[in-house]
Amino acid sequence: MSYQILARKYRPQKFEDVVGQESVTKTLQNAVHSGRVASAYLFCGPRGVGKTSVARILAKTINCAKPAEKSPCGECVSCMEVTAGNSIDVLEIDGASNNGVDEIRTLRENVKFSPSQGKFKVYIIDEVHMLSPGAFNALLKTLEEPPTHVKFIFATTEPHKVLPTIISRCQRFDFRRLGPKVIFDRIEQIANIEKIDIDKHASLLISGAADGSLRDALVILDQMVSFSDKKISSEDVIELLGMVQKKVIFALADAIIKNKPKEIIEQLDTLISGGKAPSQIATHLVKHFRDIMVLKSTNNVPTLDMSFTPEEMEELKSQCAPLSLEEVLYILQNISNCASLMKNTMFARAPLEVMLIKLAKRANVLSLGKVLDELNRLSEDVSNETNDEPARTFASVERTPVTPVNVAPRAAPAPTIEPVIPAAGSEKLAGAVETPPSETASRASEVSTEKFNWNAVVNYVKKKKMSVFTFLHKASPVEFSDKKLVIGFGKDLTFNKEVLETETNRKIIEEAANKVTGCAPRVEFILLEFLGAAEEESAEVSRKKNETREKMKPVIEKAMDVFGGHLVRDFTEGES
Repeated sequence: MSYQILARKYRPQKFEDVVGQESVTKTLQNAVHSGRVASAYLFCGPRGVGKTSVARILAKTINCAKPAEKSPCGECVSCMEVTAGNSIDVLEIDGASNNGVDEIRTLRENVKFSPSQGKFKVYIIDEVHMLSPGAFNALLKTLEEPPTHVKFIFATTEPHKVLPTIISRCQRFDFRRLGPKVIFDRIEQIANIEKIDIDKHASLLISGAADGSLRDALVILDQMVSFSDKKISSEDVIELLGMVQKKVIFALADAIIKNKPKEIIEQLDTLISGGKAPSQIATHLVKHFRDIMVLKSTNNVPTLDMSFTPEEMEELKSQCAPLSLEEVLYILQNISNCASLMKNTMFARAPLEVMLIKLAKRANVLSLGKVLDELNRLSEDVSNETNDEPARTFASVERTPVTPVNVAPRAAPAPTIEPVIPAAGSEKLAGAVETPPSETASRASEVSTEKFNWNAVVNYVKKKKMSVFTFLHKASPVEFSDKKLVIGFGKDLTFNKEVLETETNRKIIEEAANKVTGCAPRVEFILLEFLGAAEEESAEVSRKKNETREKMKPVIEKAMDVFGGHLVRDFTEGES
């Protein structure tokens, strides 16, 4: 007798033999037992998880002469013919090669004939999504009202390509991808029956390489038997499948974690010289640091138990210990981005080397909270050193509260007049232009500090409407009385003045003045030469800002590195 591959030899012949699809098999068994078998079924799911096998078992069960315990007996003529694949009542059709309208028309003609032996004629159409739209439409009427002796079972790996009109006429079952534990147990069971000497680590590697497909796992096991003559080690699996050894990935990850660029280059050179593709290395690193992320996040690793031996798990925990979760996410994000970048380049080695060296040269990666705290502290330093207005923090849009003070005159070169706050009842700013500086200061001192507080007005506007505050906070009060508040801008801030002159924005400022002073002054805006001159920085202030800017560069660079950004505007140069 010719050799039969393991995938066919151990193909399920009863519902009880199917592994990992308990909900599907239970529903079908109950349907058969209660006589509620539908006219059409759609089996969806990835490759190698049992769709066609379950379709055959269902066909055998409904045609079995003496079914036992909701499963086929496997001994009657009908069961034996279906198992051998030569039953004339159970027809398997390949949807990929029989996808035309003519083939479906032939099927429609044949469904009229009664089954020769069993109770039903069953059509199993594999890869049904490959049928053309015309073929699907030709099948619709027959599928909706088939003869009572006909059952349809469709199988597909891509259900989204099946017409909704077909899906609506079928009972749909979704087959799930099998877990590594299920595949591992099945490999061990078959190896025991076949007298195959395979170590557990090799079984783990095969179950992982199968990617949820039991058929793929058995094909690999068959291949390994031919390679190693029924004595399979993990080294054999790694060599035959071209896998990267875990100890090498552990060593490479260790060099990244401990910031050792020289070892990274050496490990990469060894792997690539051994025939491993850079993209394959990146994929293994993504998986490795993903496992570290899971371990760091949960401290409970049931999902990792089938991927590592106890010794490897201990090593994984030791690599996890010195890393923060932010660092793990940072490393994982960079490797994932590099893996995507490598798909679009001819020389994939260079991006991988650049990325790994960058990770090895990283400083302690700051969390978002630490970055914001540091930026806030330094921005406050800028405010304190330059005697500027309170700095805007990054964690909050609110400014630091300011102690109410009277609006004092600004220092300005003589004979240009400085901004003043005249006493109540003052007339126009134009009338104050010729007032000597000494008299101006005297008139300003007559205003009560409890009567007018410019900082309070500005802060009220900020809470009311941030956009108005943005244009107002660079202005200065020039004249105040119970009936009028004159606000001045430097001549380079014409746009700010025009924006605030709109009726809506003006009313917000008037409302703020009313709340602070208890009066109802009319707000007016004016452009003045001396305001621009008064705001020019001295050489000392400029020097201090430059020093602070230099202090902040490392923090800004870290923030850019963490967030993957670039510098648009240096906020130490002032707001714009």
